[in-house]
Amino acid sequence: MATFRETLHGGPVDAAEVTRVREVVMFEEPALRGRLVRFFVLLVLASAIATFGLYADSVATVIGAMIVAPLMLPIMGLAFGIAVGDGKAVGSSLLVGLAGVATAIAVGYLISFIMPGAFDPTTNTQIMARTAPRLVDLLAALATGLAGAFAIGRRDVSDTLPGVAIAISLVPPLANVGILLGADRPDLAFGSALLFATNYLAIVLTGSFVFGLMGFPATVLHDVKPRIRRAAVALVIVLVIVVMVPLGFSSLKVMATHLAESRVGEATESWLADTDYRLVSAVAGEGRVDVVIAGSGDVPEESELASSLKGQVFGLPVHLEVLPATVLEFETQ
Repeated sequence: MATFRETLHGGPVDAAEVTRVREVVMFEEPALRGRLVRFFVLLVLASAIATFGLYADSVATVIGAMIVAPLMLPIMGLAFGIAVGDGKAVGSSLLVGLAGVATAIAVGYLISFIMPGAFDPTTNTQIMARTAPRLVDLLAALATGLAGAFAIGRRDVSDTLPGVAIAISLVPPLANVGILLGADRPDLAFGSALLFATNYLAIVLTGSFVFGLMGFPATVLHDVKPRIRRAAVALVIVLVIVVMVPLGFSSLKVMATHLAESRVGEATESWLADTDYRLVSAVAGEGRVDVVIAGSGDVPEESELASSLKGQVFGLPVHLEVLPATVLEFETQ
């Protein structure tokens, strides 16, 4: 009767399967040079496509960049290295991944110099959508790590990896960082970098978890000496902690932001209940919560809203913008 690991993997995990997965995700000899050339050529092209797509505010173009981008491979390589306690694999995957990150940011930054000088990133929906991680981004990244490791770990679904890469935003936030640095908006660039870091760490954590469930660590460490095995297990524990600490901090920030938006939105709607105003939006970002309301007549005392939010939004100030509402009537006959 098949064990849970064999059922999850689609069969027993043997040395041949370990070799197959390493060939998919690792940058190692004898094919190291060819893999690196392919990786960086595709990454530069994907970063350029993403940058132009972000400037054009084009969803389709940004998705095209995500299809081309190969950045998922070193991330999965890092997850695999952590799962099997292979320090060399962790180091090489981390090095390739960091070089890829720097390349994507550099491409976005360099392209920003050939774009119109009067460009205002705050008017671009695709750029602004990638300036801060949200709770849904974190959850999507966690699911992507599960799907990515599952796709690589099973031979019969490995062809779905490009689809997994499309599901998560990796290269576009990095291109965004370059664009925003070129536009002299380091505050927004930091938000994009945090979005990428949150996605990166979440994928690594859940990816290594799935590789572990499939039984890759047991196969890799089966024949090694007990002392080496203990060292490998200790390495896995350390690496998981290293991943979980920053992911935990960024996750708490994302959840706090989401909770602040929700509380401000609910409090504002209650505050406006007996007026002709309505809530347009409540968005947390850049160290405050921006609230937009629209309507006519007298605006209620803001002290009432401030009082209801006291101690509820983690000390974030609220910026309230009041818009006049225009009502138009016209005949349709």
